[in-house]
Amino acid sequence: MLSELKSIVEEHTGTFKCVEIGNENNCKEVPFKHLIGSLKDYSDLPNVGDIPDFYHTFGSATLYHDEASGDSAVYIAEPEYWAELHNHFSDWVEDLDDDERAELVPRWVDNCVVIGEIPASGNYILIPTTGQKAGYVFLFEHDGFEFIELASNIEAYIHRMLNLDSNMLTQIASHMRFVEKDSYNQWWIKELRDNKGNLVKTDDI
Repeated sequence: MLSELKSIVEEHTGTFKCVEIGNENNCKEVPFKHLIGSLKDYSDLPNVGDIPDFYHTFGSATLYHDEASGDSAVYIAEPEYWAELHNHFSDWVEDLDDDERAELVPRWVDNCVVIGEIPASGNYILIPTTGQKAGYVFLFEHDGFEFIELASNIEAYIHRMLNLDSNMLTQIASHMRFVEKDSYNQWWIKELRDNKGNLVKTDDI
């Protein structure tokens, strides 16, 4: 149930243990939480997968947010921002010729919504609206030009993000630097500890 998932998201908190990039003797702990946006009355959502149910429960979702730097691991956007995100995603594919597009881009891309992004990465979260994978959640990873299947719907994707393994935490660490105001120091996540008792470590940099 999405209402139960919302409660889980709201209650889940923890800490990243980080080391400074280039100076691993310098450590700090970064607290994280998840943010849920205000609900709005969306009457024209695509009836695909659990999109309507999700947006009638979550206005938006920002996962693994650090208040001090503003960094987050994932942003699932309000529908009014989908078009903007789609435009940014399209910048990566619009210059492909026909042969490149046929080789690299799934057919469903012409009928997808871009519901979110990995902030400051150029990577986007896509949901096909037609075909066998309609309603599934994919990550467009521009480094390598990959379309990676993440989950069968948004609910399953969020559950997966709340239960990270080492590989997934390493992927998050590759895009978060926790640069705070008046500081140029960049940080690498070494481990995650949360209030559910989970301890997850990244691969070494």
